[in-house]
Amino acid sequence: METDNLTKFRKIVAGLEPSKREALMARMKGMSREEAMGLVDRMVEISEQRKIEITARPKVLAGGARESAFSGTDYVESRPRTYREVPDDSKIEIVKNPGRRVSAPSSFRPEQRPVKRVEPAIARAGREQAARKIAQREQLAIEEQQRKARNSAIAKKVLRITGKYAARVMGTAVLTLVLVLAGFYTFLGIIMKGPSPHLRNQFVPSVMESSAGGVLARMILTDEEIDAILNSNKTQEFSEITDTTLVNAMAAEQKKSEANAAAVNELDPDGDGIEVHDVSGPMYHGKMLVIYDPSRIMVATIDNYNHNGAGLTLKQLIDKYGGVGGINGGQYEDKNGMGIGGWPEGIVISEGKLRMGSKNGTYDVYGLTNENVLVVGRMTAQNALDIGVRDAVSFGPALIVNGVAAKYSGAGGGLNPRTAIGQREDGAILLLVIEGRKTSSMGATMADLIKVMQDYGAVNAANLDGGMSSAMWLYDDELVSSSSIRVSRQMPTAFIILPQKDGNGAAQPAEG
Repeated sequence: METDNLTKFRKIVAGLEPSKREALMARMKGMSREEAMGLVDRMVEISEQRKIEITARPKVLAGGARESAFSGTDYVESRPRTYREVPDDSKIEIVKNPGRRVSAPSSFRPEQRPVKRVEPAIARAGREQAARKIAQREQLAIEEQQRKARNSAIAKKVLRITGKYAARVMGTAVLTLVLVLAGFYTFLGIIMKGPSPHLRNQFVPSVMESSAGGVLARMILTDEEIDAILNSNKTQEFSEITDTTLVNAMAAEQKKSEANAAAVNELDPDGDGIEVHDVSGPMYHGKMLVIYDPSRIMVATIDNYNHNGAGLTLKQLIDKYGGVGGINGGQYEDKNGMGIGGWPEGIVISEGKLRMGSKNGTYDVYGLTNENVLVVGRMTAQNALDIGVRDAVSFGPALIVNGVAAKYSGAGGGLNPRTAIGQREDGAILLLVIEGRKTSSMGATMADLIKVMQDYGAVNAANLDGGMSSAMWLYDDELVSSSSIRVSRQMPTAFIILPQKDGNGAAQPAEG
């Protein structure tokens, strides 16, 4: 059953021009039923609205005041019409159309006003909604501009205030730095140019022995003044080498056996053949290891030497050979003081093989022979091999040779971290490491090393690489930590302690 709107719609469509009617029907074919009915309702509403507009005003005949009963006229007036007289004063003739229209003479037309059309409610609502959206967008744009302006003003204010205070802070920092540098320079001047020769003789050798500290001495002193101070505080070199007959390497093993048989050895309560002692002096503290069996000591080294490569840490070198402890070894190339040395300097002999050095070259040789005697002296690499040196490195100076301590002038060097190796007459090996460059331990001089080695009965002893490389490990514990503020130094060589051997000569498991 058709609705009233559908009936009205059919009439509206029937009154359209053929082309418009076909276009409308084609459009409706693509719509759903709900969309099509919506279009029908809108067209009927628009048609009804137009009828209301046309019939809303009274319609009068031309020249009269009577309301026409017809549905349409050529014009619509809201008040009685008036006519203008033609110039020739001809008569005005009003002809009433028997149909629905009344026409006035073409020469006599009333003044017409435009008809105000009533806008459909749907169109008016859409226009108002669009206007509201436009107004909202404009308002949002205004608010965004205001926000950006506020943020820009705040940023400029913050930047101005920050720049002001930053300039003050920078000025204060620069002034503070200048004062600190000036104070430090004055402090260095007092130490090296002041009234205390002892303080100068301690400070200058100490900084000159470090990899980068020499610049401090050169800030105040000339090279000639530095050389004079170093020459007045040094250890003299030995011309002789170790007399191997002075050491009875078997005595240590015999003493250990007797101690085990008696079950009394206060210095080695755990029976691992290693004594651990604390050593200390006015400006230092450190550790001394006494290893009864010298055959347990060997030189550990990296596989390949490289000027641009890195070595291994002391702990890594110990683990590589299955050792239980050790100390850092010989001298090595340390570019820019970075502590990643992969290139040893001087001689390196490990397990009877010459790993570094020329056979005809002369070096400071500090190492053990096949008879487990510590050799200390200057010789060629070939001479070292000929006397049976199985493990050795280079550094120096020698501290004690054949029971005679090295002579030294002044303090015998500066205060620094130190590492040394020695041997008693009974063959026991002495491994000494002094911590330094810390508030708790400034370091030791060569004279301090000689005294400690003499106190522990060394008949031969030598200084090894020290400074930031100085370190000592035993059973996975770092007894003396490196003085480096960075990670542990990487080095090419180390003196390590192998596991203790049982009665049959086989290595026993490492003890912790």
